[in-house]
Amino acid sequence: MLLSGRTHLIERWLIAATVLPLLSLLWRHYRLSNQLEQGEKSLGASVSELALAEELAGVGRWCIDLKTEEHRWSEEMRNIVGVASGVQPTDELLVELMPEGLSQLEVTLASHIKDTEAFRIEFEFENPRLGSRVLQACARNVFAQSGAREQVFMVVRDVTETYLQFAKAEQEKNTAMLEAEEAKRMANTDPLTGLANRRAAMAALDRAIVAARTEGEPLGLLVLDIDYFKAINDTHGHAVGDEVIVQVGRIASRCLRPGQLAARVGGEEFLVILPGVTPAATAGAAERLRLAIEAGTASAPIPQVTASIGHAMLEPYDTSLLLFARADDALYEAKREGRNRVARAA
Repeated sequence: MLLSGRTHLIERWLIAATVLPLLSLLWRHYRLSNQLEQGEKSLGASVSELALAEELAGVGRWCIDLKTEEHRWSEEMRNIVGVASGVQPTDELLVELMPEGLSQLEVTLASHIKDTEAFRIEFEFENPRLGSRVLQACARNVFAQSGAREQVFMVVRDVTETYLQFAKAEQEKNTAMLEAEEAKRMANTDPLTGLANRRAAMAALDRAIVAARTEGEPLGLLVLDIDYFKAINDTHGHAVGDEVIVQVGRIASRCLRPGQLAARVGGEEFLVILPGVTPAATAGAAERLRLAIEAGTASAPIPQVTASIGHAMLEPYDTSLLLFARADDALYEAKREGRNRVARAA
């Protein structure tokens, strides 16, 4: 009996020694399983939140494993490039979607092979639904302990619309600048002859006077008027009169040398600014212009005209208005002396 009791005790002890560790192991397994399940739920929720965040932000993930040459895309990345959910970025698909952009991407990644900081790259993509697109990526290298680059991780977004908006803004800016330049040109141009108008001519004369006095150079001015112009309008009409004015403007322009300016300052009145020209050269320029108008209109399909020209040199007391007035007085002196001649200002 005593032996039998001891045997039962030993059996119970053996059972306890076996079962208790097993129960403890089962409990630990249960806790670990529960923790793993909770972790998987938490991870799944985090992945879902990440996918939602990518969708809302319009960015996708692109990972390149350099060892296996495998590409991995997130769902939003697939949406950005225009392929169906779950489609894998195979080499064939990448070549199809990136006929030009793939080489751009490879060259750019190669140039950043040692970068330890994030870097930005751009490349072209052919979206099956939207056509050619420009993608921008913020990329970062992942290195092994040996220092070799193992992966490239990229966060990608489509910046095509941004580029189009920028291009549109640039085009609008350029258009506005061209329109402003054209408006400025029109404000300073005589619409009939294309020469400078009175406003532009007087501003140019102001500048020429300042330059002449600063550099100690002479400055000559011609003022000319078409003789008997009213009779041309009365006889042939204003359209023919306009043709005469245009032809005289062309002749005056052809007589110019570099740095000189011809302008129409009134109905049939013109002026010519001659920087750095001596009094003798100014008188010679006036006479050549008179002869050119007489000969040039004789050979043109318009009534032949002549011109009276007054010329003046810049004096120390002159302003632009006073210099112009002196040349204009000389012009009317030429008219009083019989027209088709040149007169020098006093």
